[in-house]
Amino acid sequence: MAQKESKTGPLIAQFWSDLGITYQHAYGDDAGLVKAVKTWLSYVTPGTSVLECGCGTGVPIGRTIADGGFKYHGIDIASGMVEVCQKQVPEGIYEVVSMLDYNPKTQYDGIVASLSHFELTPKEHTKMAQNWSQWTKLGGHLLISTIIFEEDLGGQASFDPEMECAAGVEVSFMGNKIIITLFTKEGWRRLLERAGFEIVHTEMDMFIPKAEATPDEPRYYIVAKKRVQL
Repeated sequence: MAQKESKTGPLIAQFWSDLGITYQHAYGDDAGLVKAVKTWLSYVTPGTSVLECGCGTGVPIGRTIADGGFKYHGIDIASGMVEVCQKQVPEGIYEVVSMLDYNPKTQYDGIVASLSHFELTPKEHTKMAQNWSQWTKLGGHLLISTIIFEEDLGGQASFDPEMECAAGVEVSFMGNKIIITLFTKEGWRRLLERAGFEIVHTEMDMFIPKAEATPDEPRYYIVAKKRVQL
């Protein structure tokens, strides 16, 4: 299979739009993620507004949020993903926009970013943490679904000991080569605390994608409460 590498906004958007429902077939059946989403929602006031940054196809996260009685708002850089999500979670509202450029008119009681931040640089992660804080009501909760950096993933990656993250990590994803940024557990703690969040719950899970040339993924889930108004 031909190798692809996502580098810039338009290329990233097209990459994900091209995947569309194929991504859902590989990643939609994820019991560990559903469990983490339900745990996070248990901290969020019922019936309130929740934002997903990188909504993808809407399954399983958007569907779980809507079925829980929350007001679901999804944003994604890939128009093809949003089209699928609108069909699968029609009660939601959507925008095709990069999470880096999004400018909401209101704050949310809950925000989730699941595997949608990997292609951001370390500097962009800092910006996103500030964005998540600005978009979250005081006392609201953030859910991060990610993969933790480990030395055997590093390769030619550049590790920043201050931020506790590695940029330029090359991984295999559904037969494609992509370049991502990964943080350590300590790196995520520092990133979120500097943005006014306090981690209140974490858990680990191993996910096995139903996709060719995609390795098993050791997931790390973080629920963080916004404690400080920046």
